[in-house]
Amino acid sequence: MTSGSKTADKRLRALADGNSIPLLGLGVWQIPNGPTTVKAVRWALELGYRHIDTAQAYGNEESVGRALKQSGVPRAEVFITTKFYPGSEDPVAEAEGSLSRLGVDYVDLYIIHWPQGGPTWAWPGMERAKELGYARSIGVSNFDLGAGAGDGCGNRPAGDRPGAVQSLRIPP
Repeated sequence: MTSGSKTADKRLRALADGNSIPLLGLGVWQIPNGPTTVKAVRWALELGYRHIDTAQAYGNEESVGRALKQSGVPRAEVFITTKFYPGSEDPVAEAEGSLSRLGVDYVDLYIIHWPQGGPTWAWPGMERAKELGYARSIGVSNFDLGAGAGDGCGNRPAGDRPGAVQSLRIPP
């Protein structure tokens, strides 16, 4: 989603790589694959939400894709986030699976869901998924500050490029 794209409330936040993310989004964690997810996503899009957050581990990417198609909202107007499940081995192959389930050619944001197996092993695959056009932006989620996620200020977790998003856990 480019900075010129619109959301219902027209508020966007710039990511570290220059892309923009809508501030308001619908997360579909714990919503089962099927009619419940389809309805929730369709209704959110009808109400003006333009950011949908799903994950491979949620098991509902197919329903998110179905809702997007049924909504009639052009793909370019919806920011889609999905997350790489680090119990899998290949971020590129998993991105291809996500694209197929979602029924889209790319996701706007592809992030490592959590640092299972060490914090940085998957990063080269994330970079490759971006190079192949599967993701516009890449990043990490649920990492601890100082545990290979960078410093929260755009410094990279590993590899050649910094992540666009670093959703960090900061325990009390």
